[in-house]
Amino acid sequence: MARQPDEGDWPVTMTAAEAMAEVRRRDAVERVWLGATTQGRPTFAEAELLDLQGIPSCHVWQVPEGEVPPHLSATDALRRWQAGACAMCSASRGRLLVDHCHRTGLVRGLLCTSCNTAEGMGRGGSFAAYRSRPPAVMLGMAEQYGSAWDGFGT
Repeated sequence: MARQPDEGDWPVTMTAAEAMAEVRRRDAVERVWLGATTQGRPTFAEAELLDLQGIPSCHVWQVPEGEVPPHLSATDALRRWQAGACAMCSASRGRLLVDHCHRTGLVRGLLCTSCNTAEGMGRGGSFAAYRSRPPAVMLGMAEQYGSAWDGFGT
């Protein structure tokens, strides 16, 4: 299900000054939505201990209150909320990959390369917990990964 244009989408024509003002407005809305939710997250070492208990790191993160700002897609909301941290191990090294369910095509969260590979192999109880309550569900979001060309959304 592709996101439909709404009042949060960019106007067709805008001056540079209007565009900068809109960027600042959206940034302020996102800061209010996120609040302090990215503070006090587990370190990588703490996330390893959580993993031994079958708990993905994201399950101890504070979830933002209120609705996700309408101008953010699910993936963009995840990028803002996860703030560069892997949903499984809290590592913030390198880029994060968009993890999705290969059965439904729904985006689940953002994972580091190592965790994305391990998730695909189904290793560990924490991955089962992650799949049952991924970050996208925690934020109340649903977004199809890819397109109909990928076999999703058809």
